Amino acid sequence: MAEPYSVELRDRVVEAYERGDGSYPEVAGLFKVGEASVRRWTAMKRRSGCVDPRRKSGGTPSRITCAEIDAIVTTLGDPTALEITAEYNRHRRGQARKHVSSVKRALHRFDYVVKKNAAGHWRVCGRTSSRSERNS
Repeated sequence: MAEPYSVELRDRVVEAYERGDGSYPEVAGLFKVGEASVRRWTAMKRRSGCVDPRRKSGGTPSRITCAEIDAIVTTLGDPTALEITAEYNRHRRGQARKHVSSVKRALHRFDYVVKKNAAGHWRVCGRTSSRSERNS
């Protein structure tokens, strides 16, 4: 997803429209932004007094816990992502089951390295170093 336009640009666009420099399409063309953006920013300014971008949101939080992943990896030894998914879903039914891509995202979130082997199968290689060590 693209980053939001700067607050300074948004303010200049709204000020230009409110000064009467043109209609929505004309102001949008002047600043090279979308007409819908000019409408939205103007409405935001009138409603709340500011044009700050809203926080990104959305998505359903994962219910896969680190403890579950650790237990599965410990039990299976050197499993592929597909094997971890099968083990995770073994006693789950319906919507409680997770897709392999969800398990891969959880592995990444919990700092596991997931690589392909020569046969093209995804293999969990273990955890990376802690985030604080990597950032230094």
